[in-house]
Amino acid sequence: MRTIGLLLFSTCIFLACSKNSVETSEPEEKAQQEQTTTNESERVFVESDFYKAPSTYAVIKNLVEDYGVDNSFDTDDSDLLQIAVNDIHSLGGGRLIIPEGNYSFAEVKLKSNVHIVISHKAVLRPSLRGDTRNFKIFSIGRHNDKVENISIVSDSETEKFMVDLRFGDNRNVAVFSFGYTENFLISGVHILDKLTVFSSFTFGISEFNSDWKFSKNGVIKNAVTEGAHYGYGLVQAQALQNVLFKKIDGEGGVTLRLETGEKQMNNLQIGGVFDIYGDQISCTSGNAAAMISPHAMHCGKVYLQNIYSKSSGFAVRIGDGFVSKKYTTPGLINGTFESVELRNVHADFGNKAQLKSKHYKYMPCELRGQISTIPIDQEGTSFYGPSVAGVLNTANYPVVFNQKAMIANGFVAGYEYVDDSEAIENCEQK
Repeated sequence: MRTIGLLLFSTCIFLACSKNSVETSEPEEKAQQEQTTTNESERVFVESDFYKAPSTYAVIKNLVEDYGVDNSFDTDDSDLLQIAVNDIHSLGGGRLIIPEGNYSFAEVKLKSNVHIVISHKAVLRPSLRGDTRNFKIFSIGRHNDKVENISIVSDSETEKFMVDLRFGDNRNVAVFSFGYTENFLISGVHILDKLTVFSSFTFGISEFNSDWKFSKNGVIKNAVTEGAHYGYGLVQAQALQNVLFKKIDGEGGVTLRLETGEKQMNNLQIGGVFDIYGDQISCTSGNAAAMISPHAMHCGKVYLQNIYSKSSGFAVRIGDGFVSKKYTTPGLINGTFESVELRNVHADFGNKAQLKSKHYKYMPCELRGQISTIPIDQEGTSFYGPSVAGVLNTANYPVVFNQKAMIANGFVAGYEYVDDSEAIENCEQK
């Protein structure tokens, strides 16, 4: 099935999550912009449809001047930052300035109405842990907590503050871990990774007052990661609603992973992603710019535009729903999305894509000998090799995608777009 059609529609059965009461809505869509090089019109998103910024601040504090942080990586600044966050929260909310300097943080619990502005000349590292337990630098709406109206942003519109994960003693780290959070903005962060085993941004369910909740209404923009693990990357959203991802970029891993596979969430059938919008999503030498996989969850709408990959496995991977053996709830069925729409997909072939063996079957037989035998990661699960395809689609739910408008440079003819009908397990039996 090498022919390219104008529109691709995958079949599905629409299923509702009995324990998810999710109201979905479309953000305001302004007049279409000029057509891009792929000749597909774009949506223009209004950020205030996703995040409402405060008009005033009750208090403004400075982490160095008001709390005596010493700007040394050798000092764990977590306690002082937590005191500053608690103070601002108790005073009715406000702004916390983190000036130029070096800082070490871990397990800082953000509180409602606290807005952190970080100098673009600041460098944050995770505090040394002394163990291998999972941890995060910023915890937002977790542990029976609800957090509203928060932001962490660079002080510059054009330059980013740095989070450097390369010097930690525990690679089980997330930078921003979201549970039950409403109305949030993260902008202007550059993360230097070293094959850590969580995505930098994670979104999941969290228990609150004997119920399960997840985050909604937010913007993640102007965010970059370098050196990410194949299985992780910049963002993984398991449970999320009405969020805009804009100008996000990854080197390694997946830049925007909408994969809802967490065991407890699937067993409870609470969570999933709904009304997710992405604009200017890119990946270099990684797995994919965007990945969509519902597992056994029944998710809502996803709209992504201006997706770019260079020397990555794929620009976009779209997977079917399935019930993993690790799930224990009887009667689970293959997950779905209500719909997925892609516009303006651009993929450039290269020879330093991050690959796993499960995707070799989608690669042209003549390229498989170019896959490295030296693992990238210490788990030994991923390898560098040639890009596989521009788009891989094995969905069992509707996907709207104009293949003729996709730009795919350097791929073997017919491998700009692939699906299960084109998989070749054994090249010698081809």
